[in-house]
Amino acid sequence: MERNSRAVLNDLIETCRDGERGFNGAAGLVTTPSLRTLLLELAAQRARFVEELVPHAQRLGGAATSDGTAAATMHRRWMDLKSALTSRDDHAIVTEVRRGDSHTLRTYREAVEGFLPEAVRGLVERQESELRVAHAHIEEIARKQQIVI
Repeated sequence: MERNSRAVLNDLIETCRDGERGFNGAAGLVTTPSLRTLLLELAAQRARFVEELVPHAQRLGGAATSDGTAAATMHRRWMDLKSALTSRDDHAIVTEVRRGDSHTLRTYREAVEGFLPEAVRGLVERQESELRVAHAHIEEIARKQQIVI
């Protein structure tokens, strides 16, 4: 069971690292200053989540996690290409950010619904709650035709 817990925590860590890179990458592509600020704040949030999760994974005997997933790398490349094709259209970038962030939210939901050690359950639930708030904000921005924050 501990192996399963460690794997779940490592998945969350890798997903947050992917999110951090994705938000930082998107921040470098958008033209709206307030949107750039929001994306950088969300990247920092994901970095904080990693810092909070790593000690728990290590306590379970987890090895160092990888540096993100291949799927996230491919998604960031798609965002770069789409940005180039749409002349750095902020709305298109936010749409891609929303898609990537949906994966993070699903990963957290599965973790909360699955097996987690009691010592880390509250932390993961709090992070998931923060993610839901951030994701709702991203979805609201993506639904708008024009970026106004």
